[in-house]
Parts: sequence; structure tokens; C-alpha cells
Amino acid sequence: MKEEPVSDTLLRQFLLGNVDDQERQRLESMFVTGALSRERVMAAEQHLLDDFLENSLTPEDRERFLAQYGETPDEQRKLRIAMSIQEWAARQEVTAANASRWSSVHQRFPLNPVLVIPVAAVFLIAIISGAVWLRSRSEERNSHLAMQQELVRLNTPSMLREVSPATPPFKLMPGTVRSAEAENELTPPANVEFVEVQLIWTQERYPSYQATIRRFDDEERFTAPDLQLDASGFIRLRLPRRFLTRGLYLIEISGVSGGVAGPAEEYRFVVKG
Repeated sequence: MKEEPVSDTLLRQFLLGNVDDQERQRLESMFVTGALSRERVMAAEQHLLDDFLENSLTPEDRERFLAQYGETPDEQRKLRIAMSIQEWAARQEVTAANASRWSSVHQRFPLNPVLVIPVAAVFLIAIISGAVWLRSRSEERNSHLAMQQELVRLNTPSMLREVSPATPPFKLMPGTVRSAEAENELTPPANVEFVEVQLIWTQERYPSYQATIRRFDDEERFTAPDLQLDASGFIRLRLPRRFLTRGLYLIEISGVSGGVAGPAEEYRFVVKG
């Protein structure tokens, strides 16, 4: 079935986090398959940022923007710096129009370099800090999308069928395991592309399954759709090696039928090394 086109309005709502899970997963899948180009996503994100800096967002969209791009007080402070820079740039047009008058004032009242230089330095630091932060946020989003794309690629039916794991699969039972935590410790080799985990499924069978993966101390989530239950009762899931850093990980598996997710099982494991 042909994918429905993505309008600029829908893409904008996606970046603001104002779409339901099903629509979000559809758009992420289109990005992974190339139906939605990275350049278009980045351009839409830049337009959204410009609208924020120009104070042209609606109150509701402004709140959503801050929730997506200014989650902490420090990030909000940097956004305010970026807004001040934008306002300063707009004021320069007025300043340029009145250049001759300012020149006359300057001749009558010369500015003291001792005062001007520190002020200019502080302002330059603010400009550089704002630009670096905005670039960092964009790189974080691109890194997340790239990791999401790699996760989906590793778990396509063709990859699971044709490429064997370099190390034995790591088996996990559902539920929180405390007394036997050592059995859930994983030390992935440094020279492998991915690590395969086999998740034991104890509920009824579904046409497909969806996995959501995140670190315990991080809200950033990655999704692997369209997983299958094999004849042995395992759901195979491959995780990129570079994704696995030291810490506790949570995997949530949901059965999917008719586009609707059913009850979920939770799996935990600890990455060592």
C-alpha cells in the first residue's frame, strides 16, 4: 500500500510531539525507509525554530516547542539567549537607518573603549553559546534518528534471516529480576556490529510485536516494530553495539493486532564493561 504523503503541517506537529503513537511510528518508519528525507525533517525543524525565535508560534505550540526543545531550565535559558540575539539582529536594521544620527552623537560624545570592549565580548559569547547550543540540539536529534534507523535495519526479516550474530544470543525472561541479577548481565564484545537478545514471550500469540528500548536513567526511547515470535517461543531483537553503554536497560514488548498494541511484558538487563 502506498504511503500517504506527509504535509508540512503534519511534519510540524510531529516535531512538536503533537501526534499519536501510531502516527509517530508511521513517520519514523518513513524516515527510516527514505520516504521522508532527513533534509526535509531538518528544514522543518529550522522553520519551527525560526518561528519560535520570531515569537510567531501560538501559545499552545510554544508550550509544545519548549517541552521538546527546552526541557530543562538551562535549555530554556539558552533559548532566551537565542531569542535575544534574534531581536538584536532585527534592531540592527533600525540602527542602520539612523546611522548618520548615531555618528553625530558619537562625535559629540565619544564612547569609552574601556566600557565598550567588555560589553561587546559578553554579547559575542552569548551569540556563540546560542549558536553552539542550537547546533548541539540538532545533532542530538540527528543522532537519535540515525540510531533509530540502524535499530530498524538490524531487525528487518532479511537481516534476521541472512546475517548470523557474531556471539551467542542473550536470553531474557520477562519481569523484574533482583535475586538473579547476575544472570541478566551482558558484556558485549567491542568488535561486533550488534548483540542479539531472545525475549521469552509467555502471553498469547500476536501477528507482530513492537519493542521499546531505553536506559533506566534516560527518557530517550527507541522503537523496533514488526518483530515476530519464532517457533521456540522467542522474540528475536538485535541491538546496535554502539547503543549499549554501561548501565541498566529496559525493553518493553507489546503484541500488536490490527494496529492496536496489547498487554506488554518488561525485560531488564545490565550492560557491564
